[in-house]
Amino acid sequence: MLQRHLRSVVLELLETFRVVHLGGARQSGKTTLIRDQLPAAGGSSVTLDDEGLLLRARDDAAGFIASLDRPARIDEFQRAGEGLVLAVKAAADVDRRRGQFLLTGSAGSLSAGRSVETLAGRVGRAVLWPLSQGEQRGDVESFLDRLTEPGAWPPPGIWKQPVRDEVIAAIVRGGYPEIVTENMTQRARSRWFEAYAEETIDREAVRSLVERTPGPELRRFLRVLAARSGRELVMTEVARDVGISRITAARYLALLEALYIVHLQPAWATNATTRSKRAPKVHLVDSGLAASLVGLGERDLGALDRDREFGFLLESFVVSELCKQATWNERSFDVLHFRDRNGPEVDIVVEQRLTGAIAGVEVKASMTPRAEHARHLALLRDRLGDAFTVGVVLHLGSTVVPLGDRLWALPVPALWARW
Repeated sequence: MLQRHLRSVVLELLETFRVVHLGGARQSGKTTLIRDQLPAAGGSSVTLDDEGLLLRARDDAAGFIASLDRPARIDEFQRAGEGLVLAVKAAADVDRRRGQFLLTGSAGSLSAGRSVETLAGRVGRAVLWPLSQGEQRGDVESFLDRLTEPGAWPPPGIWKQPVRDEVIAAIVRGGYPEIVTENMTQRARSRWFEAYAEETIDREAVRSLVERTPGPELRRFLRVLAARSGRELVMTEVARDVGISRITAARYLALLEALYIVHLQPAWATNATTRSKRAPKVHLVDSGLAASLVGLGERDLGALDRDREFGFLLESFVVSELCKQATWNERSFDVLHFRDRNGPEVDIVVEQRLTGAIAGVEVKASMTPRAEHARHLALLRDRLGDAFTVGVVLHLGSTVVPLGDRLWALPVPALWARW
């Protein structure tokens, strides 16, 4: 069984909060984590995928919650709506013991609106992303820490062969546990991803969240986003390509975010006000799903290793791996991007919230790193001074190359390698 690094985070939350919300996409491994990797604690465990239990929870939320032995684990809780959240709040206010409720769901209903206000001060949150590359290999990654620890540099030159094929295979495989553990052929994998996208939208989005959303239109919207994964989000262009209004496009985007299918990478700026006004980049959470939706397999990517299309997909893959590492790290990190109004941009800016330490990462679909690949990292370094810890160019070659003061080129597998 592949061990999930988020396990320790969930255990800490259960020891701290009365209610814990574990979010994440369908098939990301939430049920397996709860059932097989958390210690047995008695109590009760139910899923609202069971239509009979769902009807009970909707008709009499307070009675349903009262019937559950504690600690209670409720899967797909969001399907019962606001009434169930209110019933959990009432029960947690009467009995203030920690770890009473573990709510899991594949729609982020606790991320917005009245639900947050309802459980404020009572709920601890965590999000389980698909498997990271380290989890797939049985290792705990430390790349985020090294980015903001100057003493970790220079890295050793531990890569002895080109890594392009390894990285391409990792991209098209993605991180959904069933894909990773079943060793599927490319044809079977494509069918799995196609069914996953259709079932998630039809089952979760249309039936559970927005009854009037047309499934085919939303699936078309998802394909357009997959083709733009790794790019700045221009909503008017996305809406035009799908043939819908900008308002509808914004609603669909929020829905796919709530389903943990799409992730927005905010822009970095020196203050929050400026940051909020700049366009985010859009990424599909899973690179395998993104590649499948645009019809790219290993052979296709191998032929496009220097193409812009592959470069954006590679960047999305790297962003997702860093976001996964941030979910279990003891320190708090933001994974952002930077674009200067005069043109220079940096693919990824990692900021440690407590210290303000900042690192930059450029992602290149090249096997030969060059000094020019780090020129925007150098601009960011010069602008930030001592707050800038290191700039890294991640590439598809096998060499570790110094590119200047606090600037290095590393193979992409440095993200998950031990060093």
